[in-house]
Amino acid sequence: MNSRLVYGTIVFALVCGIGPVSAQVGQSPTPSAAQIHLDGAQKAAIVTAVRDIKNPPPGHSFNISVGAQVPPSIELYYLPVAALSQAPEARALKYTMVQSQVVLVDPTNMRIVDVIRPGQ
Repeated sequence: MNSRLVYGTIVFALVCGIGPVSAQVGQSPTPSAAQIHLDGAQKAAIVTAVRDIKNPPPGHSFNISVGAQVPPSIELYYLPVAALSQAPEARALKYTMVQSQVVLVDPTNMRIVDVIRPGQ
């Protein structure tokens, strides 16, 4: 196998936070996405990173408040690398855009963990 391909795959896996299970043994657990608290600069970085991405808006409305359940029919997207570089604790989250608001969702339980409004 091409050594560049192997090296690139390893680098990609490390950047994405994917690693062997044995490397994760003994580490303290990652906080639940529901416990994430982002500061103003992190929220601004997330808004900036996702505002130019042209994902289609959800097809129907739903309750947009922290703790609310997101319907399974709503498509969620991974946060861009530019957002995660400023808010790495949000790597387990996905998002959707609703009326210029970034809705951060814990994909494991489909609950909203934060709603970021522009200029917040």
